Amino acid sequence: MQTSTPKKLEHIIVGAGAAGCAAAKCFAICGSAHTTLWLEQHSEPGGSAGYFARGQPRRSFDAGATQLIECREGQLQSMLYSLAPSESQIPSAQLFEQITSITQHWPADSVRIKLVANGTCEWLSDRAPTPYEQNELRALERFLSVCAADAHWMWELMQNIPRFPLQSLSDILRALGLFLKIPFRKKIVLPLLMFRSARTVMNKLQIKNDGLANDIISGLLIDTTQSSPEKSPWLAAAMGVSILNRGIFRCRGGMRNYFRPFVSSFELRGGCYGPNQLITQIATHPEGFLITSRNVRSGNISQYLATHSLILNLTVWDMLSDIIPKNDPLRATRVYKKWKKRCDNERGWGAFAIYALVTDNPLWTDAPQYHQVFPDSIEPDLIQSSLYVSIPSRDDPANPTGFRVLTATIHIDSNQQFSSELKTQTTQLLVKRIERALNSTLSNVESATPSTYARYTQRQHGQVGGFQLSFKNFLFLALPSMVKHPLGKDTRLLLCGDTFFPGQGVIACSVSGIIAFERACKVNFYRLIKQGKVIR
Repeated sequence: MQTSTPKKLEHIIVGAGAAGCAAAKCFAICGSAHTTLWLEQHSEPGGSAGYFARGQPRRSFDAGATQLIECREGQLQSMLYSLAPSESQIPSAQLFEQITSITQHWPADSVRIKLVANGTCEWLSDRAPTPYEQNELRALERFLSVCAADAHWMWELMQNIPRFPLQSLSDILRALGLFLKIPFRKKIVLPLLMFRSARTVMNKLQIKNDGLANDIISGLLIDTTQSSPEKSPWLAAAMGVSILNRGIFRCRGGMRNYFRPFVSSFELRGGCYGPNQLITQIATHPEGFLITSRNVRSGNISQYLATHSLILNLTVWDMLSDIIPKNDPLRATRVYKKWKKRCDNERGWGAFAIYALVTDNPLWTDAPQYHQVFPDSIEPDLIQSSLYVSIPSRDDPANPTGFRVLTATIHIDSNQQFSSELKTQTTQLLVKRIERALNSTLSNVESATPSTYARYTQRQHGQVGGFQLSFKNFLFLALPSMVKHPLGKDTRLLLCGDTFFPGQGVIACSVSGIIAFERACKVNFYRLIKQGKVIR
């Protein structure tokens, strides 16, 4: 049943992924939650980083992202979580558990190497390393050191919320202000750093294209920049590879314990949150932007009118679908044409995921674990990529007795179609690879293909993350994320999320959500905090 008159609100946020949660928290801390409506298509917040549960006793799995960065006290992710807290949220010191190492496995060669947060590499295999392998480890340590040094000041700049891409005078002034904060020596070499690729630095450090160090770095880049060393801009690559040094964390009980308090905080401060609301149309209106939503459980249709700002935590593929009417003026804007041109030429990665219980190995530490498992040369080309395995701490409440929950993902072409037989074969091969690497048994195994992600997340073709980073889309052709009202009304449509920010993961999405809030309210996030103008 459709409402006859749309309900007017100053601000509307669509989507409760990491970006939508960050934007909603900003409205809560500045005292504007009561003028804001927040809609989400799922019953739980988290977006692609949501979760699902199975069986008895209940076992819960993070569907997408399992780790966070910037979670130390005073860093951005921790700050977002802790500001204007809900009444029952877990203190950050108890929620975030650090992953102090990443173990690299080549099961076919019985080789194991541990990357430690302090930048050192440890040889874990039963046999001693050869002189060649020792040289590879030293070269890798040099590379990690260079990454940490070049990324440190970039992470500090990220704390000040750079607005990408530059779309207004205030964005340009913000960028100039951040440039002035860069150390003088870095200002001199910045042009060189900007146009270097990760491969250029690897060659300079004499990292061979076919060695262990190359395998590890390439695998880390696929997981972070979602691109190869040849295509990854050095600054983005340095930030991606340095996340272990910067600090990787898991959330006790799963990512839902991070996202749920954002909703509680928003509602506690007067905001209206509507779950199970699938957006079916976004249209230009003389007074702003009109959105139509359908309750996925009741089927009821509702309409809302955003008179000041509409923040969309959606993907660029959503915006190019039928969600915008064919004759709507939005389709004639330059920004819309840029979105279409980009999507005509590029696609994001797909993913194949394994969710299982793994028998707890008494030799493992109590802490959460992160593994990268490389393929055997005899495995099919489809899965000739490293597999990322995430396991929570031993006493995590998500674990059934005697087991730990395990999530593993591998990047694949999002065009890949999986028959039932191919899905079963791929699952068996990846389970075998994991069991050989961890020397443990997996049970209650489930798997997900790009079509699974497409159904669950509504992302076209199940494309996970944003576009693969390259010089073109990182420095010059980042997708514009702000659209002025086509009819001249002082209402802005603002996009946030991983397809609209030149970065990957929860941290980049959170930054894009803050940027959307700043552009909507013309408020500086950090100035708001420093001046103490935060609603408790």
